[in-house]
Amino acid sequence: MSTPEQAAGRAASGRLPRAVVLLGLVSLLTDVSSEMIFPLLPAFLAARFPAAPLLLGGMEGLADLVSALLKYRSGVWADRARRLKPLVLLGYGVSSLARPMMAFVTLPWQPLVVRSLDRVGKGVRGTPRDAIIAHSVEPGARGRAFGFHRGMDHAGAAVGALVAMGLVALGLRAEQVFLAAAVPGLLAVLCILVVPEPEREPVAQGQGGALVPVPRRLAYYLGPVVLFGVANSTDAFLLLKLTEEGAPAALLPLAWLLLHVVKAAVSYPAGWLADRLGASRVVLAGWGLYALSYVALSFVRGVPGTLAVMAFYGLYHALAEGAEKSLLTSLVPAAARGRAFGLYNGLTGGASLVAGLLFGALWTVWGSRVAFLAAGLLAAVSAVLLVVLLPRARASAASA
Repeated sequence: MSTPEQAAGRAASGRLPRAVVLLGLVSLLTDVSSEMIFPLLPAFLAARFPAAPLLLGGMEGLADLVSALLKYRSGVWADRARRLKPLVLLGYGVSSLARPMMAFVTLPWQPLVVRSLDRVGKGVRGTPRDAIIAHSVEPGARGRAFGFHRGMDHAGAAVGALVAMGLVALGLRAEQVFLAAAVPGLLAVLCILVVPEPEREPVAQGQGGALVPVPRRLAYYLGPVVLFGVANSTDAFLLLKLTEEGAPAALLPLAWLLLHVVKAAVSYPAGWLADRLGASRVVLAGWGLYALSYVALSFVRGVPGTLAVMAFYGLYHALAEGAEKSLLTSLVPAAARGRAFGLYNGLTGGASLVAGLLFGALWTVWGSRVAFLAAGLLAAVSAVLLVVLLPRARASAASA
């Protein structure tokens, strides 16, 4: 597979721009806040509502749907807006205000509202934030920039889980931890205020004042991405696999921490590799690791073996997440980046909802072995499809 981004990658050097570093810090603080709540939420809901499993599933499904629907729309807003930072500030602000409100829920509909508001913020902020990163770096540094951002995101998740465990060990109740999560959320919002606005065209318009269209060639890339998204179910199923293998409840937070430590440690080096070797090669390597990991999970037995495969699986996130966005940026003009990221984020969000339902159904009917094996094979098919279709997208971009 040809990789024209390699040449630009060899020329990239130096530190990442201030905007990228600050947005990484924003994501770290936001994930500290989020992961202080998420690991405690199932038990918190179970202690209050008899139908907690149904409530938890409905809450996460509705939240993912709300977020996915907003992500493309926020891309349109980003391409039309004169400034991107207000959208990012709005999104993070809504989430930071809504998230601690989980401490006050007393009726079954209230967790649905709080979690959905949290995801409204995610749907609004993700696309303009990615556009700021893309506009702030040279082409040869995109892999490092997005890899750094994903690494900070995962580092925040690891720190948040540790903070939650520490506060509970000190005797704080779950609702008190939820309220404490407001502190890193507020710090994240304050950091956004000093993020510099990137230089860009104030309004992305073509002839007659219309928005510059998103090129059709992007479908050659987004098709395999969506198919892989259907294979890519929530990592919560990894914890369920550990439980099935007999892991005690006390081990699950540590396993979750292990997964995020691997993601955080490898994301930035993986971004560096994407700039040097080509983003497409790193994406394919990540998807291949995902396929191998899930096939291995379909056969591995015992807690130690499952933990080992989980750590190996964490490499997929580190390799693919930043490189996918770097590759996307190379396929679209700057004036259409907001909507391109909106399409990417929205479609992958919708695919994750389908993936969770499909994986859960396969597990329920035929067991975990069939579910993991099917997801692994579908991921492998997605990688083959990317090898076939990506050259078409690049040929179209080169002739444009």
